[in-house]
Amino acid sequence: MRKELDIRFDEKTGAWFGRSMPVARGKMEKRVWRFDDLTPSPRAFLDCALPGHVRTLYSALGHGSDEEQLEGTAVEQAENYHIDFVKAAPGNGAALHSHGSEETFVALTGKWEIFWGDEGKDGGTVLEPFDGIVVPGGVLRGFRNVGEEEATLMAILGARNAGHCIWAESLQPAFAEQAAE
Repeated sequence: MRKELDIRFDEKTGAWFGRSMPVARGKMEKRVWRFDDLTPSPRAFLDCALPGHVRTLYSALGHGSDEEQLEGTAVEQAENYHIDFVKAAPGNGAALHSHGSEETFVALTGKWEIFWGDEGKDGGTVLEPFDGIVVPGGVLRGFRNVGEEEATLMAILGARNAGHCIWAESLQPAFAEQAAE
């Protein structure tokens, strides 16, 4: 349901017109994040402790998946999507995982390889700054910094509640070893 006020269709122009739903400045200020003020979460996911998957997550908007171990989220009022920023050194990124919703990746700096499928070999593409890809829900996906210096990737998870993170079967032995420590 739309929240604008006095919505009407103008036959002459073929456009819709209306007034804004009122919102106080204070409420809007609670919806602003400043990257420099985001709290880093270096162990946001189970795979962050595994070699090749070390990265830091900066949660800007919403809560993402159920398993995320966030140190803080700047704006919690997300209704239908979540935004995180990921920083990783060369060769590091996320292990193969899936969500129940689509996930969009946009390279902000550096070069990032996005790969997918049961073993991550069904496909892959390299994103350079401002390139992006949308991975459908239910598809195992992973990413890694394939550049020569630390880089930043934006991840947008498209769901009100992303639910549990599903990991590739190949990660079970590494997670079991990690849990035993």
